Amino acid sequence: MNRFLAVLLSIFLAAPAMAESPSYNFIQAGYQSTDLDFRAGFDVDGDGYGLGGSFEIGDHVFVFASYVRSEFDFGVDLNQLQAGLGYHLGLTDNTDFFASLAYVDAELEAKGDRGFGSADDSGYGATIGLRSNVSDLIELFGEVAYVDFGDGGDGTAIGGGIWFNLTDSFALGLGAAADDDVTSYGASARLYFGK
Repeated sequence: MNRFLAVLLSIFLAAPAMAESPSYNFIQAGYQSTDLDFRAGFDVDGDGYGLGGSFEIGDHVFVFASYVRSEFDFGVDLNQLQAGLGYHLGLTDNTDFFASLAYVDAELEAKGDRGFGSADDSGYGATIGLRSNVSDLIELFGEVAYVDFGDGGDGTAIGGGIWFNLTDSFALGLGAAADDDVTSYGASARLYFGK
């Protein structure tokens, strides 16, 4: 169960984020579909909704937080919370490298008489990646996310996607992330402020 939490949370850390440098001041909401395909032939599908945001507190430092609630087959719910600190560095006028560390908490709960009740674990997550405004209308991103629950297990996911900047302050995005057992796809809306 703890391996499941670690792998799943690494996917959500890798989740779906103007020829100028990308902005780190935003709030966003999104939908995510997740497919768990374990080697033992155990397949579970789920979907969920999340809220998140980021706020720049210096020239290169930002804080961020997110909450995601997902519902899976067989009456299983997953609640995830993360909050942390990040650093970004401009590689070019429109491309940034970023790295972040976060506290992560995940709770898996079975409704009714599913047998195992609930499992709750917390740990840390680390993400590195690139964001690039390849044009005034399109931002591309790619990242590697790692989550560690100590004795509860760990997981690493690779993710990426695209943001379509419809105005200076509003964007729609598509993203995907995967590791050995989990694949996730999502769509989000983002509102920028302070640009």
